[in-house]
Amino acid sequence: MSDSTHSTHRLYDELQDLLRCDNRVFNFIDSTALDGLWYWDLEAPEHEWMSDSFWQTLGYDPATKQHLASEWQSIINQDDLAVATENCLKHCEDPSHPYDQIVRYTHATGKTIWVRCRGMAIRDESGKPIRLLGTHTDVTALKEQELTRVQTEQEQKLAYKKQALVLEELERTASIGTWEIDLQTNEITWSPQTKRIHEVPQDYTPTITSGINFYKEGESRRVISEAVEQGIAHGTPWDLELELVTAKGRNIWVRALGKPHFEDNKCVRLFGVFQDISQQKQVEKALRDARQEAINNAVRLQLAHNSVGMGVFELDLTNGELHWDKWMYPLYGVSEAQFSGAYDAWERCVHPEDIEQAKALLVTAIAETSTYDTQFRIIRPDDGKVRHIKANAAVVTDDTGTPAKVIGVNYDITDKVNTMAVLRQAKQKAESAAQAKSDFLANMSHEIRTPMNAILGGIQLLRSANLNEPHKTIINNAAFSAQSLLTIINDILDYSKIESNKLTLEKAPFSLKDVINSITYELDALVSNKGIKLITAIEKNVEDGWIGDVVRVKQVLLNIVSNAVKFTSEGEVRLHIHCEQYQTKQALFIEVTDTGIGMSEAMCQRIFERFTQADTSTTRKFGGTGLGMSITQSLVNLMGGELRLNSTEGKGTTVNVILPLTPTPLDETGTPVRTLSTPQLAGVRVLVAEDNAINQAVIEAFLNETNADITLVENGIEAVDTVKREDFDIILMDIHMPEMDGRQAQQHIAQLKKHIPIVALTANVMPDDVAGYIKQGFVSHIGKPIEVTTLYSVLRQYTGRG
Repeated sequence: MSDSTHSTHRLYDELQDLLRCDNRVFNFIDSTALDGLWYWDLEAPEHEWMSDSFWQTLGYDPATKQHLASEWQSIINQDDLAVATENCLKHCEDPSHPYDQIVRYTHATGKTIWVRCRGMAIRDESGKPIRLLGTHTDVTALKEQELTRVQTEQEQKLAYKKQALVLEELERTASIGTWEIDLQTNEITWSPQTKRIHEVPQDYTPTITSGINFYKEGESRRVISEAVEQGIAHGTPWDLELELVTAKGRNIWVRALGKPHFEDNKCVRLFGVFQDISQQKQVEKALRDARQEAINNAVRLQLAHNSVGMGVFELDLTNGELHWDKWMYPLYGVSEAQFSGAYDAWERCVHPEDIEQAKALLVTAIAETSTYDTQFRIIRPDDGKVRHIKANAAVVTDDTGTPAKVIGVNYDITDKVNTMAVLRQAKQKAESAAQAKSDFLANMSHEIRTPMNAILGGIQLLRSANLNEPHKTIINNAAFSAQSLLTIINDILDYSKIESNKLTLEKAPFSLKDVINSITYELDALVSNKGIKLITAIEKNVEDGWIGDVVRVKQVLLNIVSNAVKFTSEGEVRLHIHCEQYQTKQALFIEVTDTGIGMSEAMCQRIFERFTQADTSTTRKFGGTGLGMSITQSLVNLMGGELRLNSTEGKGTTVNVILPLTPTPLDETGTPVRTLSTPQLAGVRVLVAEDNAINQAVIEAFLNETNADITLVENGIEAVDTVKREDFDIILMDIHMPEMDGRQAQQHIAQLKKHIPIVALTANVMPDDVAGYIKQGFVSHIGKPIEVTTLYSVLRQYTGRG
């Protein structure tokens, strides 16, 4: 209603008159219609009249107030005061700007009171604001309701946000996504997790067709298509496990749940959840496989039990009851009716000689909660037969760790025990036969070498005599034949050791140059007689010191080089050695090339077979057992190396050997170089202990060439007595002698005069025998038949005379 309306209405005029003449009307309006009136003197701003109801609203006694502006300004919120002051200034400048705001006052009790403050400026004739008239309305209840509503909304938003986060985390953790299809707009919504499962970008927009096409072509796609059709047509929900191919081509399993929503009997929406269950499917498959495997194992175990008659027993430790399955009864030869089910029933079946040990092992297994593993004999009551039983069991504990049961198996091993006994007897017989063969070969070697000493020794002496050419030819042939016989004996002994796996390799430092010099020395006479050349070449990068079995290394090289010399009638034999990496370690690469008779390809295939040579004519012309290359290959294999052979018939042969040895520095002393010259030992006193008169004569003849002082004795006792009376520079000691053998004599002499070097002189040339002599204290060993060059070399080494 406008001001003009007010002025023309008679009731308005009447009310104005009542306000002017009757204070009761104003007080009624002040107390009932408002929460307070105020009237502010803008010309004297400190003066402001506030109605009693205003102060009462704020909890103050109006009688204590002096109607000063500072009284309400001190209890109003200062931020709200600034807003009210700004509005007041704007209203005074522009009457159209409302002076209307909600401000906060502090109640006398300290709580906040929200008050709506409205006013209008009273202006003078010139329009200048001189007063400000206004009202107060307590809106605390409304404001608190509003604050409560805002707080509730904030809490709800926070709760919704938390729920969304939880739902998103739940979707991510459980691989569960959501989806929705609006059939009216064809709009499809996939949650972020649903998109992750499909392995599509988050901005991907699916369609019904593309969504269905993600399902694996075939059964899965057909089933989901039918489910969607049935849902739209009949409202049928679905819960399916199907295969799906992601956007990245991965095959996964998903669980797809869908539910239709109908309005006015028409499906307007489909919604549901979507879960990746690939891991669950893998677990299910693993469980199925494990279940099937357990079934298969149970079947196999049952078949195994049935096939071997394996019985299962269970001993209850709490009451001593013993339970047997159906196979235990025939195993022990008792019927189910005869079996008492008590522990002592088993004890009565076990052989008296085995029961104590069987019980003791069971007690130990129970005490230590370990396994029971033993075998014992039983005496079957039904036929009185003794059978061997194998027993295996495990101790089962209760929740407190106390042994509660023993569960195990028994099965008959009588046939196995009998077979093992037969095998042990056969093994003992085989070992006895092998030992007998070894002893026989050793004795044969000794018995052959002893007379060969006289033969070869005599031949060596005759070769140094002044003979005519025909006689020299005969002697040379005899020497070659005798040496061939020795080679045959050595080959047979080595073959026997290799065949019985008793050949072992030593590992000690040796000089490669010494080995080459020794081979050259030993083949010098044969090379000279044949009129050929033996050329050795060692490259500069080859170390002289190596760790290995020097005897076997020399045997390999000597066998290959001597073969090359033997089968070469004209031309040369070349020995070339260099060093390379072989299987991550240093190795000697040895190549022996000759211009000899060579071999055909077929013969090269057979050369490493035992007792095989190129052909029978080779055996007739050159001799040999056919064991040399076979033994050489076995030795190379034992050293972890390789041996290769290339040959052309009529042109020659090349043999390559790789020996993976370890290089090592050597002492500067080294091994004395062997020479062909006779040492001059005038004044050197040599004691020879030898019981064989022929061997005495041979040795004496060899030593006479050296001009040494020789003393001969026939047994160990004479040797000891002679040493007691005289002093010697070196002693050559035969091993097998009457009265006292060479080993006993060496021990006595070593106690008397330790400084005298004693050399073992014997037909025992087996490596174990030689090693035993050196270990006992002999300084060296000379095998029979005695090779004069070897004898002279040892004399030089231990007398220091050349």
